[in-house]
Amino acid sequence: MSHLAALRAALDRERRAIIAEHESLRGLPMPARRALGFSLYPLTLDTTELRSRGRVNVLLRGSDLGDGFGPGDPVVLAPLGKPDEGWAGRVEGADEHSIELRVEDAPIGPGPWAVSRRLDFTVHEEQVAALVRAESQSGMLANLLLGHEAPYRPDPWVHPAFASLNASQRAASELVLGATEIGLLHGPPGTGKTETLCAVLVALRELGERPWALAESNAAVDHLALRASAAGLNVVRLGVSARIASRVQPLTLEWRILNGPRAEVIRGLMRQAARTSGPAGVELRDAIRSEWAAAKREVLAAGDVIAMTLGSLATRGRSLIAPKTAVVDEASQIAEPALWPLVGRVKRLILAGDPHQLGPVVKSRDPVLERSLIQRLVEEGFTFPMLTEEYRFNEQLLRLCAPTYGGLLVAHPSVATPRVEPAATWIDTSGMGFDEERDAASSFHNPGELRLLAKVWEELRAQGVRAEDVGVVTPYRAQLLRVRTAFPALEAGTVNAFQGREKPVIIATFVRSNDAQELGFVADARRLNVTVTRARDRFIGIGDTATLSGSPAYRRVIDAVAELGGYRSGWELIE
Repeated sequence: MSHLAALRAALDRERRAIIAEHESLRGLPMPARRALGFSLYPLTLDTTELRSRGRVNVLLRGSDLGDGFGPGDPVVLAPLGKPDEGWAGRVEGADEHSIELRVEDAPIGPGPWAVSRRLDFTVHEEQVAALVRAESQSGMLANLLLGHEAPYRPDPWVHPAFASLNASQRAASELVLGATEIGLLHGPPGTGKTETLCAVLVALRELGERPWALAESNAAVDHLALRASAAGLNVVRLGVSARIASRVQPLTLEWRILNGPRAEVIRGLMRQAARTSGPAGVELRDAIRSEWAAAKREVLAAGDVIAMTLGSLATRGRSLIAPKTAVVDEASQIAEPALWPLVGRVKRLILAGDPHQLGPVVKSRDPVLERSLIQRLVEEGFTFPMLTEEYRFNEQLLRLCAPTYGGLLVAHPSVATPRVEPAATWIDTSGMGFDEERDAASSFHNPGELRLLAKVWEELRAQGVRAEDVGVVTPYRAQLLRVRTAFPALEAGTVNAFQGREKPVIIATFVRSNDAQELGFVADARRLNVTVTRARDRFIGIGDTATLSGSPAYRRVIDAVAELGGYRSGWELIE
């Protein structure tokens, strides 16, 4: 089986896994569907409003809606009696008491209403189509990706945009720019990967290109877009507005259209359409779409860099003029098929990432999809220059991840000296009887570790640490929900959610505690590496060393903390 055929087969297995999970949830009674975050009900229809591009927004109200539904999620709005038969739409926003949807037409009926998750394979289908197209592509980029051409070491391209970078950043940038088809960049945590990519984007623009800047997550695209804008580039951010951070909104296509030269015409048509029905109303909506399309072309034509997620590329990419180069951040978190829509459209791929952090999220656990393209290319011998000077954590915290990066990372003098010693602490729960527990959804949690977390937070507050400077990280959603309930002032997230984030103080509750040393996905060394590299000043781990030390990666971190003098028994805090 060819590599492309293997990717298509893996995508098919992933699709079947997603459908199976969806059907299983859809077959449950409504109370169970709500408890598992699949449906929201009962809801009452509050308002219906015509918005830009002729679409309709509806606001529904309920109680205790939770935070499971987010902007951009595909959903179906339906009468409660037939919760899967109604109007397809997407979430615009949601909170504890309301949810706003964007739908093509206004719903009809008295209610009560239910909102349920809906499958949307638009992105999946574009990836499959790209893999099919690649079978007949013969360009140098495709040949290198498929192994028809051997990897080569690029000649460095010196450019003035790299003058302010440090030595490792400058060397990596020159190799990336010198690569005519595939440029790779290894950016460990805190080493200035975003700054380096922005310098590359500036260089590309000064060489006459108008590159794309892409990533898997909206947060990563937002971060890159803001930094590129600050570097003087005219960045146009594409995507679902509700999923884009508020500080990035002035860069978005929609904001620029609604604040551009055609804005008054568009708003005037929208006001007329809102009070016009029948054929005349249809004509006005068509006119809105026409004006919007013209404004869109004008904004895109003026941009230096187009920034978007790979999901947006799959749904919007065909209407865009392809650049010569696509710069992709978070590449180690991206399943390979997600990048093939770029092949055949661009001549050069620049991929930046860190294979020592979490990889792609795959429902089917298929190893073909769990190996990112950047990881495969590194294994096949492509040049992978690493940034080695880090600006996030002090030299004591650096010891926790140093072996992962071959001892090559060096703390910049501005952050090297710890503010508190030891900078890392491990609170050991072994022998305390703080066993893991499972909830109804089979997710693990650990009540004993929550007790210790309360004591740790009490100590930190006594030392003057502010709540906004603390992040709580845990691998399991069941533990996360309990942390958020018990400590509403603290920002808490799963390891996946905190990847790419940082806080002055990180407290990690590892949850797993059992006699068999079973760790499940917690055993993944990449997950541990993400956890310990989120902290700028202090890292505090709470976990059962007897269970966790079955993993060599955990043993190394626990030993490193002990060498710093940071080992504590949990009994010290409880007694």
